Amino acid sequence: MLVLHDWGSAFGLDWARRHEKCVRGLVLMEFITRFPTWLDFPERGRERFKAFRAPGTGVERIIEKNEFVEQILPASIVRPLSDVEMKEYRAPFLEPKHREPTWRFPNELPIAGEPVDVYAMATAYEQWLLETDLPKLFFWDSPGALILEEKAAWYAQHLRNCRAIYVGEGRHFIQEDHPHLVGKDIESWIARSFA
Repeated sequence: MLVLHDWGSAFGLDWARRHEKCVRGLVLMEFITRFPTWLDFPERGRERFKAFRAPGTGVERIIEKNEFVEQILPASIVRPLSDVEMKEYRAPFLEPKHREPTWRFPNELPIAGEPVDVYAMATAYEQWLLETDLPKLFFWDSPGALILEEKAAWYAQHLRNCRAIYVGEGRHFIQEDHPHLVGKDIESWIARSFA
């Protein structure tokens, strides 16, 4: 059973596609999907993510100013994060020399065919995801960040053997805004589907 969100979904779905017999089911939340053009990327974050990928600009904003952790992370959660929670999120990225992963994340998103290897990987696992009969539990929220409502509704209709659950208001970190709902629904889905 793989529970997947954001970049964990890219790695997990690619692995599951290549090792389907080792996977019993998939739980999906705001998973990485490909965006054929920049116009397909959600408008709310489009210019900011273009700037993150621009030479010089992204390094300054993410590596030097820690914008991803300080601004993008809290803006991707509906409820305010406490000082204790923010301290934990900041902990791995206190020094600029440790922030490269937060710079890589937006730069590796599969947008407009770039980067070529990641775009090809996302294309392959997305096609597989639409074809496989593996049981799926798909959490979605409103307005969403990577998977907006319209796209979520499309996935809910087109993913085979899928139970889609609308959790309510949310942006990107569904598990931060709705931890108990997510946990209880995963538990009951596993009990019903795999007992």
